[in-house]
Amino acid sequence: MTIQKWWAKYRAQQPITLLTAYDATMARLIEMAEADGVLVGDSLMHTFFGESSTVSMQLADMLYHTRAVKNGVSHTMIIADMPFMTYGISVEDTLRNAAALIQAGATAVKCEVRANHVPMIARLIQEGIPVMGHIGVQPQYIHEAGGYSLKGGSESEAAALMALARQLSDVGVFAVVLEKVPMDVSREIRDAIHCPTIGIGAGPHCSGQVLVTQDVLGLTPNFSPKFVKKYMDGTHQIVSALKAFKQDVDTRVFPTEANGYTR
Repeated sequence: MTIQKWWAKYRAQQPITLLTAYDATMARLIEMAEADGVLVGDSLMHTFFGESSTVSMQLADMLYHTRAVKNGVSHTMIIADMPFMTYGISVEDTLRNAAALIQAGATAVKCEVRANHVPMIARLIQEGIPVMGHIGVQPQYIHEAGGYSLKGGSESEAAALMALARQLSDVGVFAVVLEKVPMDVSREIRDAIHCPTIGIGAGPHCSGQVLVTQDVLGLTPNFSPKFVKKYMDGTHQIVSALKAFKQDVDTRVFPTEANGYTR
């Protein structure tokens, strides 16, 4: 899957599906499921490191996981998050950091964009680095926001989101993620800009959808936000399988001679 194929699906009004992965095994499964892209998201701070926020994500960690994901796919597009404060400080640092992610195997980068970042996003695109913008709830700025509350609920917030989405579309981002945005606002943004909108908690009117794969598989106990649909009870199924393995070992059912080797 290439960005050109994303655009073809967008123009044909076919939904785009994006899922997260942080290792080769999960990336391979996502490719087998024929998703349109793999996001190496800084959500790995939650799912992999067990942190409460994504702010502590380091570029070195993202490079490490991007390389792992690259080894798991053969043709699926990889989008890597740019961690907090790795873009927007200076042109030189931003270009260097984005280039490192591309060299690690990413097809494109994703940035949580504020209005002052738009010129930097334009520069990345001018240098040939595809960029996906991310607006609405922005987990990297959780300390400023004070939580993960809905964005765009007031007329002023909705207008600001619309203005930012238009700016991003105008400078050439290949998609805009809308996180936890009211459905009417996401529909208005979709209709106003000239690139795909990818929703997460933004309702059914976006050009496509993204979810954290662990949430889809039911691997995040005690986390059931309204925007997540769990397609299996992964926690229960995996724990049951592991308990069965332990039981077999405890009772000497496994391994048998059939599992061993002879000279």
